[in-house]
Amino acid sequence: MNYHYLNFRLLILVIISTLFFISCTTNPEMQKSSGLKSIQLESNFNLEGKFKASVGDIKESGYFVFKKTGNTIELRIGKNFLLPEKEMNFFLNETINLDDLFTGIDLSYKHNLNGKAILLKDLLKILIGQKEVLTSGWIINYPEGFSSVSNYNLPKRIILENNEVKLEIINKKYFE
Repeated sequence: MNYHYLNFRLLILVIISTLFFISCTTNPEMQKSSGLKSIQLESNFNLEGKFKASVGDIKESGYFVFKKTGNTIELRIGKNFLLPEKEMNFFLNETINLDDLFTGIDLSYKHNLNGKAILLKDLLKILIGQKEVLTSGWIINYPEGFSSVSNYNLPKRIILENNEVKLEIINKKYFE
């Protein structure tokens, strides 16, 4: 009888010490997030994602691919992968008009989009999470904060707003 009592106490001791050692280990997700790489705007990279743009009652959604090489940027925008995409080439210091996001719709007659253009350098900084303020009344919001996108520290979701214009961007893939 005494022998069974000793085995039971030994079993309880093993269970408690195992639980103690398990609780002392680090969480692998927390360890992974500290090792995320940061992105430099000077490097060459590709960034893919989705967007939702709305001006007043007009809404447009689709996907985008930014390919930055040196001071040039190739931007491809499409509705879905079955329809043809729009390809545009820019220099880093040029601006992009929001009309370019809307396929086949002339917004300038219905909505005053003066001042709604964004400098591409600033847009890329926003997409990689390095800029939180824009001039000309743009409000930038990172509602989900930063997370791992292809092992890089990027904002997962970005919302840019300016009066009646709203642009929501979701980063999906990043690679150099």
